[in-house]
Amino acid sequence: MTENGYARDIRKKCEALGVWRDEFERTLRRLAKIYTRIDAVEELFKKSGGAFIVKHTNKAGAENAMRNPYIAELDILYDQALTYERELGITAAALKKINESALKAKEDSPLAELGKILKMG
Repeated sequence: MTENGYARDIRKKCEALGVWRDEFERTLRRLAKIYTRIDAVEELFKKSGGAFIVKHTNKAGAENAMRNPYIAELDILYDQALTYERELGITAAALKKINESALKAKEDSPLAELGKILKMG
């Protein structure tokens, strides 16, 4: 998918969850770029054979087994994506925090307090 395609999808998710703000546009664009980089690295990983462990020859000519560099890069990108997803409120934990914050604000409002008083009296 293209960067703009990812941006549209992310925005739709945020809007559907009720967490979208215009101030998030820059964060959304960065997340869309990360998603396209993930796609590119995943494709390179597949083309490389998809092995998690690869052989590496050091300067001395010895062969060593090592973690595939594409896997290391993907781990970094996945962590970055998760960070931005949290910032946008589109992970379960972030959405829960946003909703709890919204509920607490409503409970502590003067109108909510008046409602409690009226219900008691």
